[in-house]
Amino acid sequence: MPTNPPAVTSDATDSQEHPPLGRLEVVCGPMFAGKSTELIRRLVQASEAGLEVLGVKPALDDRYHPTAIATHTQMTFEGVTVTDASELTDLQADVIGLDEAHFFDHGLREAIGVLLARGTRVVIAGLDRTSFNEPFHEMGALLVEADEVTKLEGVCSICGRRAVHTVRLIEADEDIIVGGEGWFANRCRAHLRTAPVYLGQKA
Repeated sequence: MPTNPPAVTSDATDSQEHPPLGRLEVVCGPMFAGKSTELIRRLVQASEAGLEVLGVKPALDDRYHPTAIATHTQMTFEGVTVTDASELTDLQADVIGLDEAHFFDHGLREAIGVLLARGTRVVIAGLDRTSFNEPFHEMGALLVEADEVTKLEGVCSICGRRAVHTVRLIEADEDIIVGGEGWFANRCRAHLRTAPVYLGQKA
């Protein structure tokens, strides 16, 4: 008669060491949609749970605070700055939250991969598309890589409906511009190309 396979004893199970499992969470959407606010909320929640938490942002983003993650409404979370994505691999914490992730034009996916391999929970916030409606640097690849994606919506500056597009109101063709209200505005799909908006020289 067939017999059942021998049961695995709890001692054998307990003796197996499992490495920590990294996790990537991406919070994206247009400007003024609350991405930084949501990032700060998750970092505070993790800190209150007793985890070691570190907030990070690009050094070039000094609009509201030189080092802290800061929202358009002046909410802040103390952190550190990095000038290059590769510097992220020097950081150690249970949870690392990176704001304005789209500011890094190369190396971000690789650096985050290193953190995930260590078992770090990584939460990033940033724009998923440029003002020219193209994927913003490596954000598109990170959306695919993510364990969880939260896409927020803004408000169309023309009609007040929900909007996921951000357009620029100033004449500049570079991808990265550190600015805020008066420089950018959100638009719904119907008003994506309604003036005033700078269409630029992108193909």
